[in-house]
Amino acid sequence: MIDCILDIHKWSSSHRLKLNAAKSEVIWLGTRQQLSKLSTIDKTLCLPDSILAPSSVVKNLGVYIDEQISVEQNVRQCAKTCYFHMRRIHQLRRLVDRDTLHTLVHSLVLGRLDYCNGLLAGCTSSTLHRLQRVQDAAARLVCGAAARTHARPLLKQLHWLPIDRRIQYKLCTLMFDVQHGTAPVYLTELCEPCSDTHLRSSSRGNFNLPRTNLHLSDKACVAGPRAWNSLPTGVRSCVTKTTFCKHLKTHLFRVSYGHVS
Repeated sequence: MIDCILDIHKWSSSHRLKLNAAKSEVIWLGTRQQLSKLSTIDKTLCLPDSILAPSSVVKNLGVYIDEQISVEQNVRQCAKTCYFHMRRIHQLRRLVDRDTLHTLVHSLVLGRLDYCNGLLAGCTSSTLHRLQRVQDAAARLVCGAAARTHARPLLKQLHWLPIDRRIQYKLCTLMFDVQHGTAPVYLTELCEPCSDTHLRSSSRGNFNLPRTNLHLSDKACVAGPRAWNSLPTGVRSCVTKTTFCKHLKTHLFRVSYGHVS
């Protein structure tokens, strides 16, 4: 690994670019048992002009990744940031109308809850409940409800899908692109359509659910196809993405709240 970093440093220097070691981070990924076999010295990278100490959590494109590639740290940070912005919005809620308040909550809170939420597929119910409490608080803020008001009727009134359905919505929209050949190649290669003509699932346009041993692999290869296979045929048969997203939200809203108001 040090040889690879030195090659990158040499290439950068030849192209008048600086590889700043002071702004670089190193993280070792693996299971708890695998990481316990490495000492701090083994994890440290010694370069000619600097030493890179290992980090337990790093941030990449706004997502926090820990050594075991879990989403716990990212969820905690997301909830913390959302509560911070909601406290600020609450201070000025009497100075703005409801449409403006709704826009602020959408951009500063719901946008963070939806960002890269496909990574939350397959996570524990306690992790999702932490984010659901954030969304419930946002609904009370927009509706001007008391802190102990039951949030589910407010979510239905605002036409907001709950957290687990928002994750399913994101996965299904990605699978729509895979189905129609507009998704990136690295996503298309992970999803294999059912090719056995003797299976009923093949005629329905289902995708195979590969068997995996790692929970991380389940997220990458299984979560999207499973979400797509669970959709009714009428939703999956939509031709345009706009129509698909409209019917998809209607379907998920009906599943979440019973009927569409």
